[in-house]
Amino acid sequence: MKEKINEYKEKFKMFWDETYNRKILYFYFFVAIFVTFLIELFSGMNSTDHSNWQGVLFLIGSPYIFICNALIVLFTLSFTLLIRRRLFGICLVSGIWMLLGCTNAVLVGIRVTPLIRSDLSMLDTGMKIADKYLSTWQIVGIILTIILGIVFLVIAYIKAPKIDHKIRLHRDIITILIIGVLCVGSIELGRASNLITKKFDNLRNCYFNYGFVYCFTNSVFNMGVDKPDNYNELLVKYISNRNQSAVNTEQVKDTPNIIFVQLESFFDVNDLKKVTFSENPIPFFNQLMKDCPNGYMTVPVVGAGTVNTEFEIETGMSLEYFGSGEIPYNSYLHDYSLESICYNLKPHGYKCQAIHNNDATFYTRYEVFSHLGYDTFDSAETMNITAESAYNPKNWMKDYYLTDEIIKSLNETKEKDFVYAITVQSHGKYDPEDYVSKIKVEGLEDESLKSSYEYYADQLREVDQFIKALTVELKKRDEHTIVVFYGDHLPTLDITESDLKNENLFQTPYVIWSNYENDYFKDRDIYTFQLEAMILKALHISDGRINLCHQANLDKSYEDYKDELHVLTYDMTDGDHFADEEDAPVYEPTQLQMGLRPIKITNVNLSQDYEDRIFVNGKNFNNACRVYVNDSKVSTSYIDDSTLLIEGVELKDGDVISVHLVDSKELEFFETDSMEYHQDDMEQGREQEETKKKSSNKKK
Repeated sequence: MKEKINEYKEKFKMFWDETYNRKILYFYFFVAIFVTFLIELFSGMNSTDHSNWQGVLFLIGSPYIFICNALIVLFTLSFTLLIRRRLFGICLVSGIWMLLGCTNAVLVGIRVTPLIRSDLSMLDTGMKIADKYLSTWQIVGIILTIILGIVFLVIAYIKAPKIDHKIRLHRDIITILIIGVLCVGSIELGRASNLITKKFDNLRNCYFNYGFVYCFTNSVFNMGVDKPDNYNELLVKYISNRNQSAVNTEQVKDTPNIIFVQLESFFDVNDLKKVTFSENPIPFFNQLMKDCPNGYMTVPVVGAGTVNTEFEIETGMSLEYFGSGEIPYNSYLHDYSLESICYNLKPHGYKCQAIHNNDATFYTRYEVFSHLGYDTFDSAETMNITAESAYNPKNWMKDYYLTDEIIKSLNETKEKDFVYAITVQSHGKYDPEDYVSKIKVEGLEDESLKSSYEYYADQLREVDQFIKALTVELKKRDEHTIVVFYGDHLPTLDITESDLKNENLFQTPYVIWSNYENDYFKDRDIYTFQLEAMILKALHISDGRINLCHQANLDKSYEDYKDELHVLTYDMTDGDHFADEEDAPVYEPTQLQMGLRPIKITNVNLSQDYEDRIFVNGKNFNNACRVYVNDSKVSTSYIDDSTLLIEGVELKDGDVISVHLVDSKELEFFETDSMEYHQDDMEQGREQEETKKKSSNKKK
């Protein structure tokens, strides 16, 4: 028996040596197919609306598309032909693909939307909210898995055998090129025969239909706005001039305050066919829909991707023309500004304010908003709300607190205001432990899903109360105000098209409420990128090429003018800016102010009681403020909105003292104000403190 085992071992060793050194391409083909199969298997196992045997079904049901996916993996593996430790290279490349595939499977289960290129630039954001979606043990398990993976790769590098011959560079490069040509050729043939698509209408379904490897690779290389076939200067000028003549450009009809309230994961749950609730979670919103202009709005995402809805609302541009899965917040708006509703309103005396009851660093809004023309950004950090009762069981801030922030933002300015309020309370994941729901759900057999629906319904009930509270407060104001309430996308509750009365996963309700009588609007269904134009057209505000394009064509079907919008979008992003004339507005980034009021340092005082304690005095401080001395963070305690205490610091003449904001993970992201320290200022501050103490003692 032992001799037989040794014989088989020897045969396997000979087979392996022959394969590894002479017939390595066979092994590459096997690994590519196996990795592709496992990735699809993982995706199906973690998704409730696709089969656990997704890998098998994909291989059998879509063999050509499966081969295209495997060829992409094979092409990346082929580069290891250029190294002698090929087994290590194979393990490394396969490990990267498996890691991406597993991450995709987790994201599909958590947020519905699969992994895209833009997610890789948001690793810091993902880490900040991981605890809201994953348990502590799951996070620990992921960390341990990554550590074990790194250890395995180190061992593989040390132990992996080298090939027993010299690398034949010319032959191996030609092999790589041949595999590359096969890969690209197969994909292009698939696109030409309509077996594969380059543009994704439903990102989630496309990942299952065309495979993770192909779709993720497409999101990496298919970036930016495609150039229209007929793009030229004459066409751009013609479109702009025709739209200009088609729009009423008479004097502005009215200049009310305009408020957009983007409701996180909000939709009318009464549109569900089979699910019923013990009480209506959104009675006030439903009443608004009876009394006010309303309709359905087609949004670009489902389950996640809030900022892509934001982008279309703010710019009027359709994501249809951008790369599949692209997030312009992470690409275009980090580098330069684009036409937006803010820039279109500024010539008419509007101050533009963004409000969000979540971290300012989420999707790097604190950087992006200056490229959209906002003047101020009031985020969770600057709201200074710390009470535990202000947060729901998943640690998202309740929307109730936005009422005061919106009213304060209106009170802070003399100008007319555009306020973009982004809510967060009804954000997923909907699985709090030991939660007792006030609203009960019927019509669901899965107890876990039923519990999620009940928690979500409770959050909607409180969101509805926020909507009512805001309208009540705005009714008290003399300033004319228009408010648009709308959902950014459907929640991650395994909802399918057949579950909805309108059978559309990409539609959310919107309603337009005003605190004064007007007949500006009527019921109509729109796309998110048409909302700005619909509101501003009623006010006779037609600034901006994109806004003008929509206004000139609002009464047409979108299909009738989508090519014009494509041309203008390309011209303003990746094109030659033919639409820009001498009198065209220049979209320069604003000096974004964090908070409704500016944070200022006025002076620095040395404590009388403790020499190592220094008081930094100023205005509008909050719990997120941290003091930096010469760009180094020092121990900071928040005393009140005019005082910060720093300890363990010895200041010298010329030291620069600055106040920065930190996010929920104590990471610094924004400098608000700074001053240069001088000893004379300190002495003067000390004398002022002593005078105040003496005066206080005399009064006593």
